[in-house]
Amino acid sequence: MLVLRDGSTVAVRPIQAQDEIALAAFYGNLSAESQAFRFFASPTDVREIAKRLAISNFESQFGLAALAGNELVGHAVYIVTAGSRAEIGLAIADSYQGRGLGILLLGRLAEAAAQAGIQVFTAVVKADNHRMLDLLRDSGFPLLLRSEPGEVHADLPTALSPEARLNFERRDALAALAAVNRFLAPHSVAVIGDSLEPETTGGTILRNLLASRFAGQVHPVNGTGQPVDGRSAHRSVRDIPEAVEMAVIAVPAASVAQVAGECAEKGVRALVVVSGGFAESGPEGAELQQRLLEVCRQAGMRLVGPNCMGVLNTQPQVSLNASLMPDLPLRGRIGFLSQSGSLGLAVMEHARAVGAGFSAFVSVGNNADVSGNDLLQYWEADAGTNLIMLYLESFRNPRTFARVARRVGRSTPILVVKGGRSAAGARATTAHTGALVRPSSIRLATSGLSEDALFQQAGIIRTDTLEELFDTARVLSDQPLPAGNRVAILTNAGGPAVLGADACEAHGAAPAGAAGRYPQLLYHYDASLGGLRKSSRDAADGGAGRVPRVDRTAGGVAWNRCPDRHLHPPGGRLGARRRTGGPRSGRLIAASNPPAGRLHIDARRADADARREDANPHLCVS
Repeated sequence: MLVLRDGSTVAVRPIQAQDEIALAAFYGNLSAESQAFRFFASPTDVREIAKRLAISNFESQFGLAALAGNELVGHAVYIVTAGSRAEIGLAIADSYQGRGLGILLLGRLAEAAAQAGIQVFTAVVKADNHRMLDLLRDSGFPLLLRSEPGEVHADLPTALSPEARLNFERRDALAALAAVNRFLAPHSVAVIGDSLEPETTGGTILRNLLASRFAGQVHPVNGTGQPVDGRSAHRSVRDIPEAVEMAVIAVPAASVAQVAGECAEKGVRALVVVSGGFAESGPEGAELQQRLLEVCRQAGMRLVGPNCMGVLNTQPQVSLNASLMPDLPLRGRIGFLSQSGSLGLAVMEHARAVGAGFSAFVSVGNNADVSGNDLLQYWEADAGTNLIMLYLESFRNPRTFARVARRVGRSTPILVVKGGRSAAGARATTAHTGALVRPSSIRLATSGLSEDALFQQAGIIRTDTLEELFDTARVLSDQPLPAGNRVAILTNAGGPAVLGADACEAHGAAPAGAAGRYPQLLYHYDASLGGLRKSSRDAADGGAGRVPRVDRTAGGVAWNRCPDRHLHPPGGRLGARRRTGGPRSGRLIAASNPPAGRLHIDARRADADARREDANPHLCVS
């Protein structure tokens, strides 16, 4: 499958002898200009051309067909001319030109040629075929060009250069951005169910979508056309007069493929299937899922799910809640993907309780099409997201995931909890999300070191529990990134300080202090003041309303006047807020209040996970 610039997809496979008729129709349907660019003149007999090109063997020639459904929309071929050199030809259906298909086919063709021992491609291009010349220049392959009367000759290696590889990665990212944007910022949404009564799944999603004040159009489809809560409805998505960009399907699994086909006829570009009963339910369900995926592939539609909880976007210009979550979460800057819908909703409910927010949430369910790779690249480009949080149970393509995550993680921190770490857990993912568990997957699951190595190589912060995931997410999303690994501990009791110091050292953070000792400026929490008071033994300098900051040069504690409001949230509980003024040598990044000792120790670990290489210290409060 290739994902085009607009987010749609086409299938790609080697040309076969039985494609001769389809090839003849393809070349016959090209415009006169496209035919002339491909053959330097309009062919007199496309059937003869198709007969010669419907051959695919690595020894003399090899071709690729791009298919949208059953329609051939692109053809790329190389024909060996001498030794390790081959001449290439490329043609794209007029309706698919300008969508990035040509350069993707060139990349696939070069990959196949390199595996067959072909080292150099040659191309002869009409001098006025500017689109093809631009394609070759933009590919990133090193080009050797020479001009002759009326034509340009180009030589390029089949091996991908670093520049070409980077260019293809950029195109993948743009395609993923376009695809995911159809789900998280659609112009119109159809909610399709056998019934949209309030107690049904479809009715719940429709109610949540309307309550979120979605900025686009909403079209109920209930199979009868009877109004839903006073809102007009339609018998089928095909009956909707306006364009529909995304459809949420909540019908029985046996009917989903049929409904998806109707969406394809309507021109829907994105499907969210919340219905269960697919690969997670056994072989029959896996067959239904495959049929659904084939419908989507043939129409170029992208799919989230099946067996998912839906999607949501808190950005005010979208305000989309096409999910089973009763209310939009608080607006924040965390992008959250979960393979478990119910777990994802529970995490967001907990986030609401503690005042944390999200930019978007996607429940991928069985992960049949749109996956973590697509969403990582979407959130990388999203200005409203500064942190990515993942709950994963399986990898569809670990190598691609690692490559994408490594690039995305350079600009956007990525946190992950990976389920199925044990052999039993790996098998359980099959029953939960229909993930295919191979023996190699079970071996990976029983080796935490293997997964840890993958995450470490990709620059991902792995947490062991959801609570730790959430604590770390709050640190990274709501507070400045720690610039170093030194930590000053401000405590109201000795015991928590000891535990905090142990936790810091266990996770690579260094408690600040001269000669390995803690600073001598200690504070306690005075309930009568609702804030911090200096301990009696340190009464020689300062007083209440002063908090310590860690000095960059001394590595100890220095005074910094700070208004009490920075430490006194409503209710008198000790909390943390970002301070905007004053020196930048110390940062308050986490806080909690005894007796919640577990939380503040987790905050130590979250902070340690989030630290960077710079030696700039920061401050933790317990």
